[in-house]
Amino acid sequence: MPSPRAGRGSASARSPARTPPAEEVPWSEVDHCFQEFREASVRLVERVNDLTRSGGSSSYVPRDVQLVRSVFGKWSAEVLMTLHGAPYMGFEELRRALPGISPRVLSLKLKGLEQRQMVRREVVDARPPQVRYALTEQGWTVAWLADPVLLFLEQSAHRQRAALAPAAVRPPELPSR
Repeated sequence: MPSPRAGRGSASARSPARTPPAEEVPWSEVDHCFQEFREASVRLVERVNDLTRSGGSSSYVPRDVQLVRSVFGKWSAEVLMTLHGAPYMGFEELRRALPGISPRVLSLKLKGLEQRQMVRREVVDARPPQVRYALTEQGWTVAWLADPVLLFLEQSAHRQRAALAPAAVRPPELPSR
């Protein structure tokens, strides 16, 4: 299994050097890739549910919405994705990378993600002492699992913009005689 850090520093699937014109994108292949991913995801969920279901019960266990909100709520997702792009960051570096976040909110989000074991806080023995933050293995897994979702949403938005663009630039039809 590749390291969670593999591929860092290389061109990301979410930030291609050039966005091809919509007519050059093989949309049927893109759709097929996401369909395969969706089917693999369903199999994974079913397998994990089978392995973790107690007593063989087939009842559905509702997802913990509070857990999802704490990890993907306002600023938490931004913190995770920012740390996904760097091996570690200091508090001020993180704050500068997230315009609009207050130091208090950033501190609260980091503490919450640390409690959820998504982020690791490390005190660096220096003068003055420094603190840096990094993703844990669990944090890396969540960040990497979010990548296909973000890619799907970006591709869908790109496709929708491309579908609307020709209608906007089409010259008006002349009245027939």
